[in-house]
Amino acid sequence: MHNAHHLVKSKRTPISCFLHIMTFDDRPEPAKRLEEARIARGFKEAKAAANFFGWKYDSYAQHENGTRGITRAAAQYAKAYRVSQGWLLTGEGEGPKGKAVSKNTLVQSFDPDAADADDFSSDASYSREHWAPAVDGALPEVDTKLGAGSGTVGQTINLPVGGGSVSGHPVIAEWLIPLQYLRNEAKASPNHTLVMEVIGDSMQPTYMPGDRVLVDLSQNSMMSDTVYAISDGQSEPQIKRLQRVPFSDPVEVRIISDNPNLERFTVELERLTIIGRIVGHIARK
Repeated sequence: MHNAHHLVKSKRTPISCFLHIMTFDDRPEPAKRLEEARIARGFKEAKAAANFFGWKYDSYAQHENGTRGITRAAAQYAKAYRVSQGWLLTGEGEGPKGKAVSKNTLVQSFDPDAADADDFSSDASYSREHWAPAVDGALPEVDTKLGAGSGTVGQTINLPVGGGSVSGHPVIAEWLIPLQYLRNEAKASPNHTLVMEVIGDSMQPTYMPGDRVLVDLSQNSMMSDTVYAISDGQSEPQIKRLQRVPFSDPVEVRIISDNPNLERFTVELERLTIIGRIVGHIARK
């Protein structure tokens, strides 16, 4: 288990938080589940399974030791080991020997095309409904990256839930941040906050590539001029500073990059989807 100590930036007093990476023995969860499925299928050694199913041993060994991801090979591994692909990738679905796993490792995806985007409870928003922390009180980090420029949506998994399905992002880490900080300093809802990585340079020097930000999904409307996670409905999620244009009707906002070399844009507020307000900043030092 890894625990890394980080500093959370606050306008008042810096505080400490701890990052709990959801891996053991230095391997990603899918690699551990792959080994578990192999053993449950009756193969004590990885090489024996590779020879039996006709897989290249070197490639399979890299998948099982976690040095390569298993996404592309997950379907064939799932079929061979008689588990669901979703279980291998996320821990959700049918595991070894028919064991059903509860849906607690997904954060539901953001869908910019969903209706009623202004309603937090709608399918348009990211949602923690289908996720439960491995460590009580932890915040999930998903593999979606907020673009200070262009973002990335990361890996998306579809899993059966009831009579339908849920599209979600695997949780790649859990962050332990004091509840007092979230409620009193960040003015955030702990039950609706998640962590995302920043990529790109358009928000430098405030937000640097590799920094993490805390996004409160419940604050998905513009209440003040500050920094938000946003989407235009076409491109990947971005992190931008929004500023309301005085006396505009319909209401317009300026989309501002902190990098002074980049252009500002003005759009009607109703054309913008606000995913959540940026309530905290975890910077590398």
